Amino acid sequence: MKGRRFSGNRINIMQLVWNLGMGGLEKLAIDICSHLPQDQFSTSICVLQPGGAMESRVDSDRVDLLCVRQNCGNDPTVPFRLARLLRKRKIDVLHSHAWGTLLEGIFAAKLARVPAVIHSEHSTTDRRRRRIIAQRAGWGMLNQVVAVSDAVADRMTNIVKYPRNKIHVIPNGVDLKQFRRLSSPRQELREQFGLSSIEFLIGMVARFMPFKNHAGVLQALPKLHAAGIDAHLALAGSGPLREQLENLSESLGITDKVHFLGNINETCRFLNSLDVFVSNSTSGEGLSLAVLEAMACEVPVLATAVAEHPNVLNNGRAGSLIPPENEDALVEALLHLAKKPEVLTALGQAGRRRVLDKYSYDGMMKAYQQLYRRETGIGRLYA
Repeated sequence: MKGRRFSGNRINIMQLVWNLGMGGLEKLAIDICSHLPQDQFSTSICVLQPGGAMESRVDSDRVDLLCVRQNCGNDPTVPFRLARLLRKRKIDVLHSHAWGTLLEGIFAAKLARVPAVIHSEHSTTDRRRRRIIAQRAGWGMLNQVVAVSDAVADRMTNIVKYPRNKIHVIPNGVDLKQFRRLSSPRQELREQFGLSSIEFLIGMVARFMPFKNHAGVLQALPKLHAAGIDAHLALAGSGPLREQLENLSESLGITDKVHFLGNINETCRFLNSLDVFVSNSTSGEGLSLAVLEAMACEVPVLATAVAEHPNVLNNGRAGSLIPPENEDALVEALLHLAKKPEVLTALGQAGRRRVLDKYSYDGMMKAYQQLYRRETGIGRLYA
C-alpha cells in the first residue's frame, strides 16, 4: 500500500482495535504503545466501540486513546470518519487487529494515504466463505500481515489459502519484571481475592467463551472431590457464558467451590495465589498471554495440546499437556499434580525458564520496532 512519504522525527503509530475489553489482543495493543521508545515513536489507540474494561490501563501520558464509533454492524461511514482522523493526526503506520477492523482500516488508510498498513491476527480465523474471500483480498492489500504464533499463521494459510511465506510471525512476549514469583505468602495473596483457607486452588484467566471450555473444568471438580482433593476453582474474566457457567456449577453442587472473580487488574498477584493454572481450550487459541504470564510467575500450567500450547510448554517439559475435550485426562492430570508438590515446583520453574528463553518481552518489542521502521523506510536510522 503506497501513500505519502514518512517525514517526521518520530514514527506516528495508531493501533486500531474493535474495543479494549479484557483479552490478550487488547492487552498487546496497549503494551506495544506503552513500551515503544518515546523519542522514536508517537502512539495512539483508536477503538470502534468505546467503554472497554481495559481503557483504564492506557497510560494517557504516553498514549492517546481515540474513538471512531461504529454505529451499526456494517457502518459505511466508519472508513471516511477514520480517514479524517488518520489525516488529522498524520499517521505513518496503521496497525489493525483481527477481523473486526480489517476492511475498515484498509479503506480508511487508502483514503488518507497512510504510508504503511499492518494487520495482526491473534487466534481464530473466520471460516465463513464470504469472509475467507474478504480476508484473502484484504491481506493482499497490506504492507504486512502478522500472526502472533506459528499455529495462527498455519491456520491462516490452511483456511484462507494465504501464502505462508507472506505472514510475519511475532510471538507474544511477557514483561518478566511485571510477571514473576512474588515473595508474599500464598495465603495472604488468596485473602486479597476472598480465597482464604483453600487446600488446592486451580485458576483460569480467560473470557467466558465456548472454545475456552470452562465447563470441562467445572465438571472435573466433583471427581477431584470424590478422590479426596478439596479443590477450588477461581475464574478471572467475563463474557457471555458467565450465567450459563454459574448455573452449571449450581447443578453440579459445587457453588461453594467455584469463585467468579470478574475482571481483575492485579493479575500477577492472582496467578501467584494459584497451585495450578489451567487452559482448557478446545481450539482457536493463538498464543495465550495468560499462559505465558502464569509461566513467568512460576505457576505450573496444565493446558490442552491445541494450537501453540505444545510448543509453548516444550512438549510437556515446561508444563503439563492433555488432549482437548478429554475430561478423564484433565482429572487424572490434576490429581497427579495435587498429590505431587515436587512436580508442581519443577514445572513452575521450567515454565519460567521457557519464557525467559523463547517469549521475552524485549524480543517481542524489538520485532515490532523493526517492523514499523522497515515499513516506513527508516530502518537504518536506529540500527
